[in-house]
Amino acid sequence: MVTIAGSGMGEYNFKNIDVDFSKFDMIFCDQNYETPLPNVTKGNFKVIKEAILNNLDKELLYVVSGSPTFFSGAILIINALKKQKIAFKIIDNTSSLSYMLAHEGVSLVKTGIITLHGKNFVDLQNFLTKEYTFIVCDNDTPRVLSQAISFLDEDDISITLGEKFGYEDETFSTTTLQKMLEKSPRMPYSLLVKRKYKPLPNISSEESIEHENGMITKSYKRHISLQNLELQSNMLLWDIGAGSGSVSIDGYKRYKVKTILFEKNPKRSAMIKNSLKKHKVLDTKLYEGEASEAYKKELSTPERIFIGGGGQKVIAELEYLYGRLAKGGILVANFVTLTNLTQAITVLRKAKISFDVKSISLTTYKMSLLMPEPERIMHQIILKKEIND
Repeated sequence: MVTIAGSGMGEYNFKNIDVDFSKFDMIFCDQNYETPLPNVTKGNFKVIKEAILNNLDKELLYVVSGSPTFFSGAILIINALKKQKIAFKIIDNTSSLSYMLAHEGVSLVKTGIITLHGKNFVDLQNFLTKEYTFIVCDNDTPRVLSQAISFLDEDDISITLGEKFGYEDETFSTTTLQKMLEKSPRMPYSLLVKRKYKPLPNISSEESIEHENGMITKSYKRHISLQNLELQSNMLLWDIGAGSGSVSIDGYKRYKVKTILFEKNPKRSAMIKNSLKKHKVLDTKLYEGEASEAYKKELSTPERIFIGGGGQKVIAELEYLYGRLAKGGILVANFVTLTNLTQAITVLRKAKISFDVKSISLTTYKMSLLMPEPERIMHQIILKKEIND
């Protein structure tokens, strides 16, 4: 039998745990805990998990900080126990989450939860998707958050900082990311971020995105492109020849993906910035300048690549971009001219890269005369990189 108990807030000890410790053959906890008990094994999560799974014939106690159902370490062990059909018991305790929400009078139903403890990326599926977001933090959290909200205005969010919960010198205060960057909060600390704006619809109208005439992926073509990219939350999407940025904007709003945009035209780049701010797009970055030069400087590995522009230089480097794509990744390239489509097919055939081609067209009718008004046919090339490529 495995018992998982939360130690509550405050110092790393077992004072707040209401159990009979003598009933356990072995006790496991993080290496930071202080306890006089003789049968305690301390270590990092990898060590503790292995030790627990190797002693399942004994009565075991695993002590974690705060609520055990809240921290990913305990969740991973619980999942392993379920697979092996091993009995387990959870003893909850006061967590920083419940303590913060009670202090601020905020309902859990209105709150998303993410952890940035030991992580350098934000879970976009749960960050600012509800009115409030509770964040478990480490010393690097202010920097990570600042990058994620670079296109938000200062008054788009408000932040409550809770420091050293459970200690004698615990405090609550209102703060900003800039203040936290200038002076690091006292560990351990948590944040409660309130979203003060209302998100726009997941599918953006063409009127809501700044663009030059013809330099926007039409809404129905945008939907098909996003669908063929097979996006999932927190994936990294490169948007090459971004134009208006509409694919990245709806990629974030609809699927909560991270985006990097590449656009060489200064006027379009300025429009993209305005639209990213208007649509409150998170965790995104814009490269201004020649795309074929910019993406060679970018060190990240994209899981998805969308090519909406960039001209012949980008098309000539389809083999290079396919090589940059993560294993199992997808590249979708849209073309409206047969010249560019032919060049792309020639490049891919020479590189012996498999591809599919789709052609998409639409005819609309004006209500006054019911006369057909055909739009330009769009040709789409789709590349899928196998896991073993």
